[in-house]
Amino acid sequence: MRTLLADGPDERNAAALADFGRLAGLWTTLITYHPADGSPVHSVSGEWEFGYALEGRAVLDVWRWPGRADLPTTGRAPDQECGLCVRIWDPGLQLWRFTFHGTAHGDVVQMYARRIGDEIVMERAVGGDLVRWTFGAVTDDTFHWRNERSSDGGRTWRLDQEVDARRAPAEPDQG
Repeated sequence: MRTLLADGPDERNAAALADFGRLAGLWTTLITYHPADGSPVHSVSGEWEFGYALEGRAVLDVWRWPGRADLPTTGRAPDQECGLCVRIWDPGLQLWRFTFHGTAHGDVVQMYARRIGDEIVMERAVGGDLVRWTFGAVTDDTFHWRNERSSDGGRTWRLDQEVDARRAPAEPDQG
């Protein structure tokens, strides 16, 4: 699929595409869930892989848990996620259009994203709630992602999920 992946960003929007493009590569993750019902917080390991796509006009990522190193030889259980995100920069609106497709539960999530200070914030309304997903504390080797929900129009937010990511070591050349 040579047309799916790209080596870098489209030059016309390279600066905007760098918001997510700087995450290109493989990341190991620790995913922590904070249940709203007061159940104990729990964590799982995973992976998140980003790359440029569609002639450098988009950034794709695959989010999965467990990661390949922890995946049983029998494969991924039906409730374990392997999801695909497509992020396309809209130069007219000056924001990202974002779609996530989750395979575990058939989730399809559509959001808009924009840079706010040093963070990238994705937002949507779900019923009467507001949901935001935020990439923050991004460095060359780490980032923190959080999923928050507000039931009061954004005055207060409850943390549902967070991800601590560390860039995976480069795999040695097989050539």
